Amino acid sequence: MTQRPVWIALAVAGTIATAFSGCNGGTKVPTLPTPGPTCSPPAGTQTALVYPAPNSTAIPDQFGQIVIGSAPALPSSWNVVVTTAISPNGVGGGKLVAAATPIPSPTATPGFAGAVYQSSSFGSANFPGEVVTVFLNDTASNCTPSGPLGQFTTQ
Repeated sequence: MTQRPVWIALAVAGTIATAFSGCNGGTKVPTLPTPGPTCSPPAGTQTALVYPAPNSTAIPDQFGQIVIGSAPALPSSWNVVVTTAISPNGVGGGKLVAAATPIPSPTATPGFAGAVYQSSSFGSANFPGEVVTVFLNDTASNCTPSGPLGQFTTQ
């Protein structure tokens, strides 16, 4: 009977550890859309960036959420995707939910009537000293996020 060298066992263990390290401790990493047709909100839907207000500055590096206004509300399969110089391919936020009040400051008022405020969460995402560009994305489709809705600058 031949004994397997220790290095084979170590190589197998290293491969398994590497595979599980991609699991990120059980945290689901958002899947970003692949290039394709641009995501189009349902016909007649108007959208605007509310928080952080477009062109605002000194927004916390960990802003936690982005709020949009839309009329009518976007389906819950939609989310917000942001891009920065350090994340040019985009980082997706959580699916849109009703925005809690009060909405943080600075805010913008949508230029249309009947806006419904929805929030996409970014948890502990950290973008220090970045210009953040905001896009809308339909996670139920294989489309390219639409926009930009606006930009803001973090501290």
